[in-house]
Amino acid sequence: VSGTLGSRRPTILEFRNVGSLETSSWKVMDRETKKWNSYPVSTVMDMMAEAHESLGSTVSHEPVCVRVESAHCVDMQVVDLP
Repeated sequence: VSGTLGSRRPTILEFRNVGSLETSSWKVMDRETKKWNSYPVSTVMDMMAEAHESLGSTVSHEPVCVRVESAHCVDMQVVDLP
């Protein structure tokens, strides 16, 4: 996600099966409001990269939370730790 050094904070990726959706929906949790906001997948990738790269060579315990909702995925959560 972030250059050659790997992740700098936990990344929580949730997959949610929502059978009624025609296309997948990508969301990122706002760390301050704790609300999910929808973005295009390219924006989500940029946001994740920035969240990790902004820390430089330090590591944070604050996670980046991403949710993918689609009719073509199973309910699952993946956690990537630094």
